[in-house]
Amino acid sequence: MKIVDLTQPLINFPYPGDPELKIIEKRVDNFIISQITMGSHLSTHIDYPKHVGLENKISFEDGIIKGKCCCITLDDFENDELPVCDILLIYTGFSKYWCKKEYFNRYPKISVDKIIKSKIKCVGVDACTIGNYEEHKKLLSNNILIIENLNENLKDLINKEFYFLGLPLKIYDIDASPIRCIAIMD
Repeated sequence: MKIVDLTQPLINFPYPGDPELKIIEKRVDNFIISQITMGSHLSTHIDYPKHVGLENKISFEDGIIKGKCCCITLDDFENDELPVCDILLIYTGFSKYWCKKEYFNRYPKISVDKIIKSKIKCVGVDACTIGNYEEHKKLLSNNILIIENLNENLKDLINKEFYFLGLPLKIYDIDASPIRCIAIMD
C-alpha cells in the first residue's frame, strides 16, 4: 500500500483579501499554548454549500470525504467523458505556482455542468479555485463538495484510480474547513 499526501502545508498564503494565518504563543503554567487565527479557506480546504449562502447538507458520513477516486488532467476533462468515481481530482498544473503571487492571478476554466451530470460527490483541484461564484453555486447547490489547493503530488496520480480520504476539521455549519487529503494506492 502506498499513501500519497495531497495537502498543501498550512502556511500564511491566503487568497487575496482572505484572513491571514496568525499564531500567537503564550505561557500558561510553564506550558506553551498557541492561539491560531486563520480563514477557513486557507491552504488545502473543502468548500461547503454555506460558502455560497446555501444550507449545509453534507453527503458524506460524519463529514469524512472518502471513496473511489480518479485523477485526470484539465485536457482530459475537456476532451473525454468523466470517469465513474465518487471523487474526481483534476490536475491543472497550477500547483507549481504555490507560494508565488502568480498562483492567484488566474484559475482554470472548468465546465461544472459536466460534473453535475455525473455521479461525482466531490471534485478537487490543484488551484486556488475551481471557478467563480456561479460555478461554486452550481456545484454546491447540487451537493457536490469542492476541494481546492491540492498539492503538486496530484500529477503522479493522473489517469489512476485509488481510494481517497479527506479529513476536514469537525466543525459544523461552516462555509469551509482545512482538510487533510491522501490517496491510498494498492
